[in-house]
Amino acid sequence: MIAVAEAMAKMQSLSEERAARVISLIEDLAELEARENAEDLAAARESLAEYEKTGEAYTLDELDKRLGL
Repeated sequence: MIAVAEAMAKMQSLSEERAARVISLIEDLAELEARENAEDLAAARESLAEYEKTGEAYTLDELDKRLGL
């Protein structure tokens, strides 16, 4: 992974237009990551609620077998 200082140095060498495109991509990736995190949190909360409701829990091996993986 590129160090922050190295990344900043490379950004400074870009034209304003290219730098703006890179920043836009970084913002898009940050938004995508935030959405994925929100989806993961919702799924975890749903699973916890189901566990609290049923008391059923499975090991990873059991879950794989149930799902046919």
